[in-house]
Formats: sequence, C-alpha cells, structure tokens
Amino acid sequence: MGLFETIKNWFIEEESEEKYEDGEENDSYQLDFQDSAAKKDIKAFIIVVKPFTFQDVEAVCKHLKRGRAVLLNTENMTDEDKRRLIDFLSGVIMAMDGMIAKIYQNVFICAPKDIGVIEE
Repeated sequence: MGLFETIKNWFIEEESEEKYEDGEENDSYQLDFQDSAAKKDIKAFIIVVKPFTFQDVEAVCKHLKRGRAVLLNTENMTDEDKRRLIDFLSGVIMAMDGMIAKIYQNVFICAPKDIGVIEE
C-alpha cells in the first residue's frame, strides 16, 4: 500500500448533502468504494486538489476552513504560481494553527489543527 492510500484511509469520510454555517451547500464528492460496508467505518476524508493557477487557492482555503485536510498536487503549475500558492497557504495554515508538509516532489499536505500529520 502506497503513502497516498495510507493517508486516504486515515481521512476519508462520506459527506452528506447539508448546508454549512456560512450558508454554502456541501460539495458532493464521488468516492469509489468496493464494498458498501466500508462506507460505515470511514470517519474523515482528505481532499485531493490539483491547482493550475494561483487563483485556485480559494478552493483550498475553503476546504481548510471547513476542517478538511488537503493533499495538494502542484505538478501542473508554473514555478512562480507554485511558490505564491505555497507561501499563501503557509500563512493561512499558520493562522489556523495547522501544518503544511512536503510529502513528495510537487505534492504537499495541508492540515488544520485538529488533524495531525507525522513525518517518519
């Protein structure tokens, strides 16, 4: 099992259609499950985001604000946009008492304060 699968198993959660405190509707995510019984055991989930430009930072911030961890794949970004995105998210996460960690070339994990990330 790879690193992504391990992280995914820690954080995956099925979302129901509900409204958040800010009045926005919950985004619906299609999660592939082999077994419907597996859905019942899942407690949390991680969002995988592949931004193309710096403007995509807003979506990442919305997920973090809602307490979700974000796996960020920046391979499709220019070096300048990637640097701006990581710098901006570092500030956002610092203000939220969360953490950001590089887990592979062009891949980062951003986690709010109630989700721990341990590097070994």
